Amino acid sequence: MNIRKTTAAALALTLLMGTFAACGDSEVNAPEETTESPSVTPAVEEEPAETEIPLPEADYNGYEVRVLNNISNFAYTNIGEEGLTGEALDDAIFNRNKTVEDELNITFNIEKREYYDTNATIQKVVSAGEDTYDFYTCDLNILLGHAMSGYDLNVLTVDSLDFDKPWWNKQAIDSVSIGDAVYGFFGDLHTGYFESHNTIVFNKDILTDLNLEDPYELVHNDEWTLDKMIGMMDAAKMDKDGDGKWTVEDQYGFSMYEGNWSLAFITGADEYIVQKDENNLPVWNGLSDRFISVYERVATGVFGNNTNNALKAQGTLPGELELYRLMFIYNRVLFLVTQLGVLKNMRDVEFELGVVPSPKFDDLQKNYVSLIFQGANAVGIPMTNPDAERTGLVLEYMAARSTDTVRDVYMNQTLDFKYIQDEESQEMLDIILSTGTFDIASVYNWGSFAGQVMTVLNAGRSDTIASIAAKFGKKITADMEKTLETFAEVGR
Repeated sequence: MNIRKTTAAALALTLLMGTFAACGDSEVNAPEETTESPSVTPAVEEEPAETEIPLPEADYNGYEVRVLNNISNFAYTNIGEEGLTGEALDDAIFNRNKTVEDELNITFNIEKREYYDTNATIQKVVSAGEDTYDFYTCDLNILLGHAMSGYDLNVLTVDSLDFDKPWWNKQAIDSVSIGDAVYGFFGDLHTGYFESHNTIVFNKDILTDLNLEDPYELVHNDEWTLDKMIGMMDAAKMDKDGDGKWTVEDQYGFSMYEGNWSLAFITGADEYIVQKDENNLPVWNGLSDRFISVYERVATGVFGNNTNNALKAQGTLPGELELYRLMFIYNRVLFLVTQLGVLKNMRDVEFELGVVPSPKFDDLQKNYVSLIFQGANAVGIPMTNPDAERTGLVLEYMAARSTDTVRDVYMNQTLDFKYIQDEESQEMLDIILSTGTFDIASVYNWGSFAGQVMTVLNAGRSDTIASIAAKFGKKITADMEKTLETFAEVGR
């Protein structure tokens, strides 16, 4: 496997849906193309192992699979290594790739670029009609911008990809599909999207000291609800030094980054800004009564009192991380609302952690739902790909060969035993990753409404959401219609 790493000059980019940076200066030469079409035959029928599902067999005659792999600023997005490094996750990825290379008679040529350079690179090579990459990884919201410009293939036209297989996250894929089209997709082959799932991390020491209910048991009994979490938050806050001020020396119910994660409470309640019709097309019908009820409870119970949120604490703490994370690391917060990738910063904490999914709204809600950040790592296939069926089968093999290797190492070593230290969290991680869902209105930023929801929610404003929805409704509808028209114009 040949892996080339390009480090681009630092750029200050605002990468929003449909907004593109200028083309980069890096020139990428595609290898000589193989024109021979290999025969693909069904696997020999035999009784498969319990955890093994047969895949079609193929021999691609040493074809070099060319991959553009983005390097994230917050998540582990590595999709290949040149050799064994001694790190469990790196080595699992290397061995996975070697297995797929041997099974399909291919080699991987993986080019790594910083996340801010991937956007311009894809624009440059695809708009020029250059056959440079077979597939690439990229932030979802940027990748969908490529799709709207006609740079990406609708992968539902690729027969060798089967998103009903267990190594793909079909729920997440479906949540950002429109009509009969999918452009960005997710599975066990890459951990970057794992790390973008919202989670609730809790401090077991504080939980025990306050004799609070066990969140694991609450999840098991379908009783982990918004009201339960709010009650525990209220019980945890404490003016520990008795000075009458809320500072970094006190104890708080929760801590979170205010930018993106407040929406996780809404999605966790299984509510979304827009709905989909019988044709899988987005529609704006206004906010449902239940959405408004969820919003109001979150606004008043979670964000309405500044003494709940450690982010509001006065003062500073030693360390390079943001205050919301430092407060948790310094053992001064019960709940940390964050994404799984942040757990890597918890390696040296002096207390035991636990993780649970976002709470349900109430015990009538059927399932837990975990919001996935719109910048999650996705896989896309450029329109210039000469043989999408070949690429689809390569990706199918990569995902299938990752479930018991890459995914297992990530769950059982990188997250579970290395950072969390309790076996029950394994089940919680399974729940979180199996219920991951995007809010499509947030991903596409229709009407800029999702950002407005988070702004007023973070401010604890409970009486404004209905009027704001009425004000933004026309803009949401106009932006959705523009998205659909754009996809129609680019031919899919």
